[in-house]
Amino acid sequence: MRLSFWAAAAVSLAGCGYSVGGLIEHEAVSVPMFDSLSERRTHEFDLHRAVTDEAKKRGVRVDSAASVELRGRILDITEPTLVENPGDVPIVGAVSFRFEATLVDRATGREVWKKVLEESASFSSGRSESRETARQEVIDRLARRVVNLLEKDW
Repeated sequence: MRLSFWAAAAVSLAGCGYSVGGLIEHEAVSVPMFDSLSERRTHEFDLHRAVTDEAKKRGVRVDSAASVELRGRILDITEPTLVENPGDVPIVGAVSFRFEATLVDRATGREVWKKVLEESASFSSGRSESRETARQEVIDRLARRVVNLLEKDW
């Protein structure tokens, strides 16, 4: 009797569209070096490293032979300063990135999706923050958002 109950439960769950699995849609992704249209160079290397590290932490294998490729391009970086000290050193300011992420099916060359993401963070030397800490915060947030895009639709 107990066995038939569990068998019936398993059959009903199998028929209702319920599936077991992770949230990530692609087990492996190729991530070539990102590009940057900004005059502020080298940020693309830091963002690339952050995205690949975040993908690995979430169980995505970064593999140059993967069936999909994640392309990225920094569109713009702004670093407005709101307050400077007498020596022109920023005391209060912000860092903002605009980043384009595109997932491409390598077999067909078709874009699976393309998104433009924007992130910003402020800093204040009174809180022991700097332009660099704000920049790193923006890069970390963008990396999480880009990897979130690899998740399955609910």
